[in-house]
Amino acid sequence: MKRVPWPALALAARFALAALFLASGLHKTAAPAEEFTAVIEAYQVLPGDVLLPFAHLVPFAELLLAFALAAGYLTRLSAAATAAMSLMFFIALGSTVARGLQLDNCGCFGSVHLTPYQAMAVDACMMAMAALVFLRGRSRFSLDAWIEAGDSGIRKPA
Repeated sequence: MKRVPWPALALAARFALAALFLASGLHKTAAPAEEFTAVIEAYQVLPGDVLLPFAHLVPFAELLLAFALAAGYLTRLSAAATAAMSLMFFIALGSTVARGLQLDNCGCFGSVHLTPYQAMAVDACMMAMAALVFLRGRSRFSLDAWIEAGDSGIRKPA
């Protein structure tokens, strides 16, 4: 019986999460924040006065997490934050389904329109990948490993 290649799977999951969050963040930042605000408003879960600030914050949080995951920087924390954001999206989508609200656009990936169930499936996969990265994501192909090794390549003067 062959062993499961956990390090390779975790590395692939880390890069897949980074790519998904990068695509999502870039699509949202490319459009005016008011467009994403309208999408968030359709969920009917946040008060009106926080919609625009939230619409500004989410894409930049996604981009920050994408870069951290791609680089392998604060990998466990980045994976936990990615899982938390995915859970937040999952719960928001689930609440619209439970309340019978119709969403024209989930707001996930800009011009890519997913049904709430499709978006929830993506979020569930992202949570599973984030859990794998959190549990098995230590990799020599990460900024964390480079920092931990302490080999900056810079020699101190004698």
